[in-house]
Amino acid sequence: MSAAHAETAAPDPALLAEETRRYHHFITLALWLAIITGIEIVAIFVPVSAGVILASLAALSVVKFFAVVLWFMHLIYDHKLLFWLFMMGLVLATATFTALVMLFSFDRVDTAWFA
Repeated sequence: MSAAHAETAAPDPALLAEETRRYHHFITLALWLAIITGIEIVAIFVPVSAGVILASLAALSVVKFFAVVLWFMHLIYDHKLLFWLFMMGLVLATATFTALVMLFSFDRVDTAWFA
């Protein structure tokens, strides 16, 4: 075996520490997501009004969405431009969906001719 193959480069301790820190962030985030999911399941059975339950479920879903997007899609570690490009696409998709729902909502359709 040649000398080039016998040598193995030692990993950079700073890089190794950074990867370990990120790994622990992923595990911590997964635990928090599991806790939030548990809260969502329990919230369904709490005897309060449907509006409160739906609002809390929507808020918890938004928190989970951004946590997954920022950490698991690595946007938190990437350049801020990529984050803002993602957000612009998300806003555009949300606006398009909302406009289509409003455009085709059934309460605006004249159903008198059905009868």
